[in-house]
Amino acid sequence: MPPSRSPAAPRPPDPLVSGRRRDPGPGDPGKRDPGRGDPGLRDPGARVAVVLVNWNGAGDTLATLASLDRSQGSQGAQGARAWRVVVIDNGSTDDSVERLRRERPGLELIETGANLGFAGGNRVGIERVLADPEVGWVLLLNTDVEVDPGFLPPLVAACADPAVGAAGPKIFYFDPPDRVWAAGGRLRIRETVTVELGRGEPDGPRYDRAADVTYLTTCCLLIPRDALERVGVLDPVFFINVDDADWCRRALDAGYRLRYVPASRIWHKVAAATGGAYTPAKTFHTARGNAIYVRRHGGIVGLAGFLAANLVALPAAWLRELPRRNLRAVHQKARGLLRGLRDPLPPPPSPLGGEGPAPGPLGRHGTAPAGGRG
Repeated sequence: MPPSRSPAAPRPPDPLVSGRRRDPGPGDPGKRDPGRGDPGLRDPGARVAVVLVNWNGAGDTLATLASLDRSQGSQGAQGARAWRVVVIDNGSTDDSVERLRRERPGLELIETGANLGFAGGNRVGIERVLADPEVGWVLLLNTDVEVDPGFLPPLVAACADPAVGAAGPKIFYFDPPDRVWAAGGRLRIRETVTVELGRGEPDGPRYDRAADVTYLTTCCLLIPRDALERVGVLDPVFFINVDDADWCRRALDAGYRLRYVPASRIWHKVAAATGGAYTPAKTFHTARGNAIYVRRHGGIVGLAGFLAANLVALPAAWLRELPRRNLRAVHQKARGLLRGLRDPLPPPPSPLGGEGPAPGPLGRHGTAPAGGRG
């Protein structure tokens, strides 16, 4: 069971945590500033919709749901409505659906009928919950986590500033539970396109300071409705992995800030759905996603640097995995890289609320009225 610790109060941003921004922030010349100056844009009492994507992992999903049951928000808190939990079964081939229905008879469970990938499964859930005008916040959550009972209110509080497009917690390893898995993150273009800050480090004061970052993982990500409608959904072209990096890049380009909130805490079992950290399936999809991301966001210089970094990294990975008899994972990484360079590059998902230089007429909870979906 993860240890119980009193969350530290947010402090000024720590440069070790915050990372560097590539683009100007909201309010800088040339950047649209979504909603700044109108504190009534977001309703902290609006319903939170929690979207979880299950694939052959009913045991982990049930444990995560039990964790949510013990949390503030399950029955409503501080005047907020009780949250709505939606599980997307992403074409499971085991007894996941039967078990989830049997052990959680009141669960809102949507079956996709096929494995749409993490991004595609989340898209189904996001579009379902945004059809409910009571929903003002969408929480994307992995099915292999345990949440602290008070994890939600700090995330909502961080998003009270309408210039914040999303907020994420301090994430620990499930075992050992005092080691940081991610204290926010940073976008970059090297062999990979993201870095989780604090990975593997003992928890400490430098990770207790709230900060703006350039990357937040969808392991646990709270997105205000207006930001999600303006930026759009996760892009299914990525299938699994890198979809969160792409969404964060699009949110930054739209002028939003991303906020790391250490007062919110969860524990992550890490790669439970994909069977491990360096498997053939994961290396293929991650390498393919990295290549697509760089083609979309990196420009010619970024693409050249990405290719050069991988020309160095692939032989190093081959030498590392040879004694582990895991060369297939390296081969699949190379194959995924080539696929990502060759596959068609579609445009990113369109804003759900329509495109415009400034927020339009406000619907319920201060969100732009939904329009065509991309």
